[in-house]
Amino acid sequence: MGREPPSPRPVWVVTLGCPKNEADSRAVTRLLRSLGINVTDTPEEAGCILINTCGFIQEAKEESIAAILEACADYPGKQVLVMGCLVERYREELSEGIPEVSGWFGVTAGTDYAELVRWLDDSISGRGEEDDHCLRVGPYSPRDGVHYRGGCGRLSQEGTPVQSYAYLKISDGCDELCTFCAIPGIKGPYHPLTAAEILREADACLVEGVRELVLVGQDTAVWRDGDLDLAGLIDRLAGDERVRRVRVMYLQPDHVTAGFLEYMASQPKLCRYLDIPFQHSHPDILRAMGRKGSGDEYLALLKQAESLMPDVSVRSTFIVGFPGEEDEHFEHLLDFVEEAGFDYAGGFVYSPEEGTPAVKLRPRIRRAVARERLNRLNTVLEAQSAQKHRQLVGTRLEVLVDSLHPEEWDEGVAAVGRVPGQAPEVDGLTYVEGALPRDCVPGDVLRVTITGTLGYDLSATV
Repeated sequence: MGREPPSPRPVWVVTLGCPKNEADSRAVTRLLRSLGINVTDTPEEAGCILINTCGFIQEAKEESIAAILEACADYPGKQVLVMGCLVERYREELSEGIPEVSGWFGVTAGTDYAELVRWLDDSISGRGEEDDHCLRVGPYSPRDGVHYRGGCGRLSQEGTPVQSYAYLKISDGCDELCTFCAIPGIKGPYHPLTAAEILREADACLVEGVRELVLVGQDTAVWRDGDLDLAGLIDRLAGDERVRRVRVMYLQPDHVTAGFLEYMASQPKLCRYLDIPFQHSHPDILRAMGRKGSGDEYLALLKQAESLMPDVSVRSTFIVGFPGEEDEHFEHLLDFVEEAGFDYAGGFVYSPEEGTPAVKLRPRIRRAVARERLNRLNTVLEAQSAQKHRQLVGTRLEVLVDSLHPEEWDEGVAAVGRVPGQAPEVDGLTYVEGALPRDCVPGDVLRVTITGTLGYDLSATV
């Protein structure tokens, strides 16, 4: 009789970086489960640790490296694999500097999940010990501010859903070539996924119990597959009766058209939510950043959106301390932010990244000056967000339920979810009190009255 194959050892997946990474990790998780490989929620149960890294800015790189070193040190008996953007940028340096890692997988265009999944299938099943496959592993590539997420895939060990939303990648790469951004060097030029690929992944998420699809990409507004544009894609997704909400993230400002705003106002399942990274407002700094538009044009865009959708929520990001940013440029940004009135926004100190044109720009802004500007900007942004939240008190809104575990929160809280103006993981939560329908499950939508604010969070009653 032949030797019985060893039982596959569970994998623990750690995801660092943006929602696009979480979408990749979720797809890998699903593929592993299809091969009979368990994805566990805890590292202690795992035989292999898979870390999906971010390499966008210095802070993200440091966090990714720290996670790799920590995994190697804390779990010396387990295999550690590393994938993602950090590997694509620094594969040679990483492999030389951290030899404890068994395999490195970047994001090289033209390949797919096959190499990574084949390595895991062979190695975790024990076959890798016979052919030393880890020494010959090829580059990984999915089709295609930093948040730590462990046990990614958002599924329990039994495969039951534990979250109501999923990030759905519709494109990757970018053609904009902003001077501060390393993404084109990592991911390459813009390349959309096909409608068939996106709909297939959406169906897999919906089968798992997901009810809000969050569309992500480097520049989602320009997605197109033949005659089908972004609005057409959303119509197809929204046409599925299982879908409660569709949300679009990462809309570059110069690609948000009046037609798309009108469409957003008319599609009932599309959240009236604009995630637009303006980055700055002064034309001189925007030109130095390699970006189009101006503060005045951005304000006109926001006013147009508000005229069509008075209840629209707007999120943005801004960079301070960019080379050449004088006091007058920063004051211009503060004035712009004051007039715009964002629901959610974040500021970041410029991070010089090797391989980007901005590294050569001068004069550099002293770190202490940039930090002081960031503090002033964030003070304004936080005050605006608090004011926007207070204006919601007394209004009736729909909450998509994310969780039903009242023992985890204050007494009286029956559910935790999000109103349309709250994107997952970045915009806060809504805590719901009152009697819920008996058959209520995550992904259901409740009609509530907003009763108060809790920082970035809201309280409500059914």
